[in-house]
Amino acid sequence: MARLTYNKTVDGINAVVLENEQLRCVCLPEFGGKIASIYEKQKGFELLFQNPKPAYRHAAIGDHFGDYEACGFDDAFPNIDAGVVQTPHGEIQYFDHGEIWSARFHSQIDGENLTLSYESPYLGYHYEKTLSLLEDTITIQYRITNRSDRSFPCIWACHCLVNYSEDMQIVFPNGTQRIQTVMDTPLLGDANSIYRFPKDTIDGRDYDFTSVPPMDGKTMLKYYCADTVLEGVCGYRYPSQGIEARIRYDSSKLPYLGFWLTAGGYRGDCNCALEPTNGFFDSIEIAQKNKKCPELNPGEENVFSISISLAEL
Repeated sequence: MARLTYNKTVDGINAVVLENEQLRCVCLPEFGGKIASIYEKQKGFELLFQNPKPAYRHAAIGDHFGDYEACGFDDAFPNIDAGVVQTPHGEIQYFDHGEIWSARFHSQIDGENLTLSYESPYLGYHYEKTLSLLEDTITIQYRITNRSDRSFPCIWACHCLVNYSEDMQIVFPNGTQRIQTVMDTPLLGDANSIYRFPKDTIDGRDYDFTSVPPMDGKTMLKYYCADTVLEGVCGYRYPSQGIEARIRYDSSKLPYLGFWLTAGGYRGDCNCALEPTNGFFDSIEIAQKNKKCPELNPGEENVFSISISLAEL
């Protein structure tokens, strides 16, 4: 079949579907431009973690992310962790997981592509992303423009929750050597611990960062590659499904990489997410202390792209 992009009602809400012979992707413009599904048709394989709640609910800007669906592919911008930051222009309130996930986007189908746009009433930026489908790959091109007269610190992170399988393998970028933890956990110890990659000994136990723990109902982890990423390629292998997912991006634009995992420890959900980002790490305050927090100046544009491919192993 030819590439198609069309409007459809999914679970009672407006969606836009991008589809070809290999993939079907479902986007929800009114729910932060969330990509709700990336479905490989030949294998019948769904990459994205699906809505664990009975229905999607509209969030207001500033709502707590965990009170809502926490599924699919959201954009975390202009931050991840909530907080208040002092700037030369005054105090800025940063919402939980940012502003974008709860925004309502204007959508426009242009031929086979879908363009979503949003104007921030809080920080004065214009946020635009264009989705396109080619063979086994979906590509999202981003353009974030500061239309205000003030700069502001900001982090963009790929918050793409994928389905969990105990035999899955996590593919980190070539050149990864060290891991740094974000939170205290029984499995990986104290926050800010640094371990060797791909394997290290932790409290007398061998731990392989390319594998995932069993779905035990209690494990929850967050860590980063401790050093800047040299190659913008990462992803997942699902041996039992015969599928490999590859995420490609420009590591000069997104030089850091986080990894989130819940094996039942967060709300009972089981999912994980490799998170390319331009800040290190989750909160603006910590990223500023690390001197790894960019600012978007008046008139400045941040242009970058993310692509996700699904192919047979």
